[in-house]
Amino acid sequence: MGIRRWGVLAMGGVVLVLAGCAHLWAPPAPTVIFGPPVVQGERGELVVSVADIPQGAGALAVEFGGLVYPADKLADLKVEGLNGFVVLAQRFEAGQGGFVLASISGIEAGPIARITFRPLAPVDPGDFAVDGAKVSLADEHNEPVEFTLSRPAYYAR
Repeated sequence: MGIRRWGVLAMGGVVLVLAGCAHLWAPPAPTVIFGPPVVQGERGELVVSVADIPQGAGALAVEFGGLVYPADKLADLKVEGLNGFVVLAQRFEAGQGGFVLASISGIEAGPIARITFRPLAPVDPGDFAVDGAKVSLADEHNEPVEFTLSRPAYYAR
């Protein structure tokens, strides 16, 4: 076998190896992140962020009941928009909540909302539950975005 054939076979092998590895890399999936609650004194907050939104996040909606919390531990919940996001609607009562935010400029990654609350007892990450089926995300062109929901890891002892 000549050097030319070995070269062709070697190149063919390299192409096959690279083609086999191509499925291992995929672009990051769009993500909505509900961070851990942080309490300082008589005030607590939970930050909502987005990551890897190619067209920029333009709106986020959490249907009423999409956010559940213990009403005997948390009071006076309010949502504040961040990084150009404006709160269009919010409702929190009897341990359930929901809200709608929008922005005309969009954001690819970063915090978009802060949920503030008054703690009535010690608070931990397990106190907030988010139902991903009741969360909707749209890009800056008002097109729906498929996303993964991320919550902080919570370990019980």
